[in-house]
Amino acid sequence: MKKKKFLAVFSTMAIAASMLAAMPASAASYDATKQAKGGTTSIQKYLVLDKDAEVPTATFNYTITPGAEKKYDGKDSIAAYAGIMPSGTTGITGTVSFAAGDTTVNGAIDDGITNSTDKKYVKKGFDLNFSGVSFPEPGVYRYVLAENEAGDTDNLGAGIKHVGNYRKTLDVYVTDNDGTLGVERYILYNSIIESAPDISNDEALNNKVNRTDTTNTAKTDGFVNEYESKSLSFAKKVEGNQGSKDKYFKFTVKIENALGANLKVLMDNAETAPTVNNATVYTAEVMATANGIDDNYTVAGQQLVIDSNEKSYDFYLQNGQYITLEGLPKGATYTVSEDAEEYTAADGATFGTGTSANAFTDNKTGNIGDNDIKTGFTNTKDGTIPTGVILSIAGPAVLGIAVVGGIVYMTLKRKKEEEQD
Repeated sequence: MKKKKFLAVFSTMAIAASMLAAMPASAASYDATKQAKGGTTSIQKYLVLDKDAEVPTATFNYTITPGAEKKYDGKDSIAAYAGIMPSGTTGITGTVSFAAGDTTVNGAIDDGITNSTDKKYVKKGFDLNFSGVSFPEPGVYRYVLAENEAGDTDNLGAGIKHVGNYRKTLDVYVTDNDGTLGVERYILYNSIIESAPDISNDEALNNKVNRTDTTNTAKTDGFVNEYESKSLSFAKKVEGNQGSKDKYFKFTVKIENALGANLKVLMDNAETAPTVNNATVYTAEVMATANGIDDNYTVAGQQLVIDSNEKSYDFYLQNGQYITLEGLPKGATYTVSEDAEEYTAADGATFGTGTSANAFTDNKTGNIGDNDIKTGFTNTKDGTIPTGVILSIAGPAVLGIAVVGGIVYMTLKRKKEEEQD
């Protein structure tokens, strides 16, 4: 019943629109007291990320501009007017922010958001306020809703990209209710609509509409972005006949162009509180402070909050250990260095052999791309043992026994000779 009433209203509107097109430009509008004041509509924002990544700190901004006017072009359509902007310079804007700890939803193959079980997403809404707009006539007022810093000058944040269209069409439907205008509804479309609104199509929004498809012109509820990230692991290996397997070495990790990232620190193969030993030159307090770093106690597990364009962190590792940082955004730059002290350092660290080998052989510096990074150092300390000066323990021991035996024998022999005399 409601649908029929709605279609009837818009059929009347279509006729009225065609009549208005023939009227002079100076024709009077509805009395100001009966014009429609815009309200507020909510738009959804989806941020997609890998299942093992933490939600980054990111803010997205949106602006409204008038859409292109489209005249009445058939019995099942109605004219679309260019959207009216509020008086003054305030405009119509929206904003939405994300941060570590935001609740995530696991992705699904056909969810129209991630389309993958290897992903998850955060969903948040933001409001667009049309209260400063007065709509003078019944009809459809067309706007373009755009995500700021989009397109060729994309600057959404480290590792963040658009999925689907960053510009969408927003139609505001204004109807005549017994001589008083009112906003009937707001309808968002997945892309820029070039045709006049079709009033015969009252199809509801499909919750599984593919929001990521740039060719999709169906109704939608918001925007999708993806945070692309990978992990960085760094390892230590010690070799040589004078190399200490207990010794802790200082690693320094520098991260650039990753502003907004919230990195997980995985210490499953290292120690948050290393123990001091004779081979290590660092104090237990220094090593524990570094390896136990946690920039955000409100989120479970250790985390590094990248709040500037360049950050450096120290970590301490001994033979066979490695640390992994998860959630480095695509495009970020990393550099891993160490203090080898008196050891000879070589790039890379490989543990095991054959198909079971765990190789940390990627470059020590580079950009985060499409693959996880595994890098490290092998430190070697060898010593040549001199010959002819220091004998093995077996030599001196045998020689000592022989000497003592000889002394005892000579003493007993001399004593026996003295007794015979």
